[in-house]
Amino acid sequence: MNKKSNFVLMFLISILFFSACKPDKLEIEVYTSDIQSVNAGEVIEIPLKASFSLMGEDKDNQLPKATELAKKYLAEDSEFVITKGTFGKVMSIVTSVPMGTKKSLTKYIKKNPRPIMLEVSENKIFLKTTANLQTLNSELKDINFMLSVDLPAKSTIFRITSDSKKKVTIIATAIFSEKKPYLNFEKSIKRRKSVVVEFKGGDGSVYSEIPIQFKINTN
Repeated sequence: MNKKSNFVLMFLISILFFSACKPDKLEIEVYTSDIQSVNAGEVIEIPLKASFSLMGEDKDNQLPKATELAKKYLAEDSEFVITKGTFGKVMSIVTSVPMGTKKSLTKYIKKNPRPIMLEVSENKIFLKTTANLQTLNSELKDINFMLSVDLPAKSTIFRITSDSKKKVTIIATAIFSEKKPYLNFEKSIKRRKSVVVEFKGGDGSVYSEIPIQFKINTN
């Protein structure tokens, strides 16, 4: 193999490894009582799991460096686990995302840097990025210019559980639920019942242009 072919091969391998270091899946669990607490002025840390597919080899040992860097922008009790996948390795991050009103989150994020947040406006919930994501990506590029975290994920899944005495209705647009697509989704659930909604990311998704969002109405 000549030098030119070898360079092209190494370049392609680096693309496979580093461009794949983006979330394949975000899984977030929300309880209806959390919304009530947030509207009362609280900021609540909501459980979140992020999964990344890692293809190729990390010969320069850049992944541990990136992991240590990311920890600065995550909850202190965040856990990183790397397992074998079908076509490479899978890195899972078990952490949390702050949920609150715009006003309360502004204060909270200053003291607790997070790359993403759940902003609540009455009965609407928005998944938004913060300025910390831009800072994180800038620092990641110091390790490798192709390394970054881009949102939305390929799949963002919310499990919404009702712990309210009254029946609640979940409303969302352009989602999947139980593997079925819905343009306009609306489902009512009773106490102790859950509903799962999935938002697909990607260039063709409306959620590449606007924040992922849904409503929780109290009937």
